Amino acid sequence: MYESFYGNNPRNNKKRPIPTVKPVFRSKEQLKEFKDILSDPTTSQGSKKRFMVEKAGGYCSMCGDIATQIASYDMIDATLVEKYCDNCLSRGIN
Repeated sequence: MYESFYGNNPRNNKKRPIPTVKPVFRSKEQLKEFKDILSDPTTSQGSKKRFMVEKAGGYCSMCGDIATQIASYDMIDATLVEKYCDNCLSRGIN
C-alpha cells in the first residue's frame, strides 16, 4: 500500500509516515499456550478467530501469525494501527 501511494505518485509532496512501535506484553508460556490453541485441529475456525481477536490481541498484518508488536502511523486526520509478529517486524515494515 505504501509503495504504490508514496513511490508511484508523481505529485507526491508528502513523506512516508514513521511508525511508533509498541510491544504487546506476553510471557513466553502464554504465547506458547496461544499457539497450542490455534494449532488444535478440533477447534473450529470461528472459535480460533474469536480467540485471536479477544484474547491473543489480533493477527499479524503480513503473515497472519499472533501479533506481538503494534505499529501506529500518524497520518493527516487519522491514525493507522497495524499489528506485526516479531519475524515480520525484523524484516522491516517500511
